[in-house]
Amino acid sequence: MIALANEVCAQFARAEVARALAEHSTSHAEHATLTERAARFDALVDERWRELVKAIRAGLPRAVHVERFMPVRPLTNGHVELHVHDTSDRRLVVLLTGAQALAVGAHLTANGAVSLDRIGQKLDPGLPYVKAAPPFAPPGAAA
Repeated sequence: MIALANEVCAQFARAEVARALAEHSTSHAEHATLTERAARFDALVDERWRELVKAIRAGLPRAVHVERFMPVRPLTNGHVELHVHDTSDRRLVVLLTGAQALAVGAHLTANGAVSLDRIGQKLDPGLPYVKAAPPFAPPGAAA
């Protein structure tokens, strides 16, 4: 498939070059020759394109379905949809602003870390080393 895609691109590029050269030709005969060459390359593009489509369809025989359930979906207006299930297994959609979504995510992460810590799974080994920050000194105060 990659070889066919590369050939389609190469033939297309050759056709474009032939057309560009035809536009700058100095004689009618040269223009006709370059236009004919572009047409031959276009015919090769069409032929290879059909072969590429056939190869893709043969390689992917089943129809691909879009996953309908996304637990978190950003919206174009800056809001975020959170898809959840309640204890009765009813589907709910919670609409959050961007700031609310970040706060909920931070709280869920913190609660998860605390829960893991309480059951004995320490997260420290998996976290990167953080260099200790110098003590805070207000402006004008001596350290």
